[in-house]
Amino acid sequence: MQPPLPAPQQCFHLFSSVYNRCIEVQCLWYVLLCVVGTTKSEDRATLLKKFNEKGSQYFVFLLSTRAGGLGLNLQAADTVVIFDSDWNPHQDLQAQDRAHRIGQKNEVRVLRLCTVNSVEEKILAAAKYKLNVDQKVIQAGMFDQKSSSHERRAFLQAILETEEQNEEEEKSQVAMEEDEVPDDETLNQMIARNEDEFELFMSMDLDRRREDARNPKRKPRLMEEDELPSWIVKDDAEVERLTCEEEEEKIFGRGSRRRGDVDYSDALTEKQWLRVGWNTIYSL
Repeated sequence: MQPPLPAPQQCFHLFSSVYNRCIEVQCLWYVLLCVVGTTKSEDRATLLKKFNEKGSQYFVFLLSTRAGGLGLNLQAADTVVIFDSDWNPHQDLQAQDRAHRIGQKNEVRVLRLCTVNSVEEKILAAAKYKLNVDQKVIQAGMFDQKSSSHERRAFLQAILETEEQNEEEEKSQVAMEEDEVPDDETLNQMIARNEDEFELFMSMDLDRRREDARNPKRKPRLMEEDELPSWIVKDDAEVERLTCEEEEEKIFGRGSRRRGDVDYSDALTEKQWLRVGWNTIYSL
């Protein structure tokens, strides 16, 4: 799917927890601004003014999550893209709030990029766990000196019931979508705000497919299996065998040292032995 950029009256924030030059290279075909930890405070003010002014030519703002997630008002953008999640979930929440500021007139859409079976899934799971603990311990505690124990108990019970319901829905959804890969139309329905945007995104995908058809020798958009290193695509049985051997070594150890068999027989003939002896004497 081709990124739906630019759409009419649409501006983007692209947040990354670890700023990488590669991310900026991927956006080279768009007019963008960038704020990272090394950006000076006076330069930040200038960049914000350029991005928020009416009729600005900049519609993509690339920011690092830690440097651009606090103290910035970016109400000109209506789409927030979390390129890679932060280990601290509140950092991502604060980054999303950069678009939810006074002066925002459009519906804000937040997109989080995540690869299947990757460390990103572990980061998201850890972030969800932290937010869950925060909700049960801090939020349900109601440390405002006004709430009664009955109100705290009722609030915590409501949280637990909602959590159980959400877990059941997630399990059923995962079971339904486990083997399904969303197509362009499904993705467009997920990110489009209205029918006009949906039609625009479908038109862009159609143009992309036509462009691909005109260039049959182009490289694939995704890496093929034959391009991967051999150590990544090892046979499952081989990986399981190596894993079992490693686990057995941890449990049972490497075992006692094995003494090698020593051969004390004389492999030299008498003539060869005399020659070695005379050579040794002459060398002295």
